[in-house]
Amino acid sequence: MKPSSIVRRLVTGGLVAAFLAACTIAPDAAPRDVPSDERTLLVADATEGAETAGDARIYLVAPAEGSQQRQLRSVQRDAIARPDALLGVLLSGPNQSELDSRLVSQIPSRTRLLSTRSVGETLFVDVSEEILELTGEALTLAVAQIVFTASEIPGVQTVRLRVDGADQSWPRGDGQPRPGSLRTFDFPGFVESSQPAYPAVRA
Repeated sequence: MKPSSIVRRLVTGGLVAAFLAACTIAPDAAPRDVPSDERTLLVADATEGAETAGDARIYLVAPAEGSQQRQLRSVQRDAIARPDALLGVLLSGPNQSELDSRLVSQIPSRTRLLSTRSVGETLFVDVSEEILELTGEALTLAVAQIVFTASEIPGVQTVRLRVDGADQSWPRGDGQPRPGSLRTFDFPGFVESSQPAYPAVRA
């Protein structure tokens, strides 16, 4: 190879390297403000969070079918699955659409949520004395509403229901009052099945 060709190649390579170096962006030695006219080149503004889809659930009392025992039906709510928020929504009762569907709450409308406190898997729920105005099936359904709704909260397995800070004996599914914590298992058959009703098989 002729010396002149070698020189030309070296000069050409040097020019290419210098051009590439000029095109690179050197890192800043320290933080700097970005001019307002350059900010549109950055990541676009974050979109707002999606609206809640109503994943939280409370339990209302469905209309009875004939002579059958009244049952609870879960309904969706746009609420945070925290004790104060979800139980507060429960105590607010059914909305107009639910009333039109004959869904009701057995919890007296004047009942107030005084406090909630979690201890392990147990949620202590303190309500005002209006709930004690109930008796019989109405009281059992009201207690079941609170227990099933509270059990929708992550981590809650048992509920300790109190009135003005005092423990009470509450009826279970058999209607018999007993002291202690409450579980959904204490109310067998109290919630409507989510399975669709299948037509009878013809012979």
